[in-house]
Amino acid sequence: MSLDIIPKIKGFERKLSDLQQLKISNEIKNLDTTKIKEHLFFYKYDSRNVKPLLKSENKEIPLEDIATYNSFKGEVFENIIYELLLEYALHNDFITKFVLKGPHQNRIDKFYKTGLMIDKKLQIAYKSNYKDISEFDALFFTNDALYFVEMSTSKKTVSLNKRLEKKYALLKVLFPKFHIRALIILTQGTVGLKRFPQYCTIWITKDLNDDELLKQLVFNRKKRNFKTPYTHEKFIEAYTIRHSKFIYFQTLEWIFKKSREKGFVDLNFFKSKKLSLYFGIYTKLYIGFLDIDEFLKLVPSYSDYILNVFVTIEKINTKDFDLVFYVKNQNGKLKRVRITTKETSIKDKELDGFTNAEVRFMKYLVKPEYFLELDYIKQLKESLKSFKPLS
Repeated sequence: MSLDIIPKIKGFERKLSDLQQLKISNEIKNLDTTKIKEHLFFYKYDSRNVKPLLKSENKEIPLEDIATYNSFKGEVFENIIYELLLEYALHNDFITKFVLKGPHQNRIDKFYKTGLMIDKKLQIAYKSNYKDISEFDALFFTNDALYFVEMSTSKKTVSLNKRLEKKYALLKVLFPKFHIRALIILTQGTVGLKRFPQYCTIWITKDLNDDELLKQLVFNRKKRNFKTPYTHEKFIEAYTIRHSKFIYFQTLEWIFKKSREKGFVDLNFFKSKKLSLYFGIYTKLYIGFLDIDEFLKLVPSYSDYILNVFVTIEKINTKDFDLVFYVKNQNGKLKRVRITTKETSIKDKELDGFTNAEVRFMKYLVKPEYFLELDYIKQLKESLKSFKPLS
């Protein structure tokens, strides 16, 4: 039976701030694996490329192999922190629910189509129509808040910060009754800590420098007969959590059609509070199509044979929005085209990325009534200079 998790404290006034409660334990700060080391051997590791490095008698990792080594070390760091968080949750009553993953979970949700579940890598993920929308290193609940956890051994935080907005926005849509917060766990010497949003709590641990542990995990991994000791009722399976429904592509279609109900593009619709969350999830929202000849008037240097031109409103950064064109070529390639006063930027999009999947879905809406005139495109672009959704 599904768990119906309802906040016990309603409204925005809280008796005790969760942010004050979240204090790092000494075990986490020092990466103390004494209690949890044996559990680490039951996780899945992508160790094929790192095995030769750990077998080598050369103590210095070659420059060309550092990325491979650091990636594996990051995997181990994440598993250590997750195991220590299980202990942290067990001994802190303010954590009411904690989601199991890795060897601890009972993966009976492998055929589920949409919702929070465990993916093939045994990570916590939200799927829509079988497609991974977002992944979470850990999830746990307090009385009135849902925390998602991000862990990283990288000393730079720019890419991590960018990933937060989508996860935050998605969870706001799925759990509108909860305050959404993030616990960010990094290592000593990490830069850019002041750039994180206010909903983040930052924990700093020592670096993972236990090469002997890394070797043991690669060459002595166990695969069977693991039984989780975390059987308290607060430890839950991802698929049992009730949340609001969110279907990625159908929502994208609904936004498109709703914005064009009046024929023109309704910018007031995009300014609503709910749509600001969707900008966080999608980054760009589709508003129509442009005739190929009209597009070539805007970008006469474009030389590929074009199949369709998709017009979007895209969130460029936290303050700026602009019209961005996604051009599907006859050879199957997809290009992102943005026109500014300084330049026209044309970039390739990955064939297996979200944008290509969106375009494949949106092509069924290429109808005459949704095409935009070139003059109207120019007016929209000007209007977006002062465009600000509700936060």
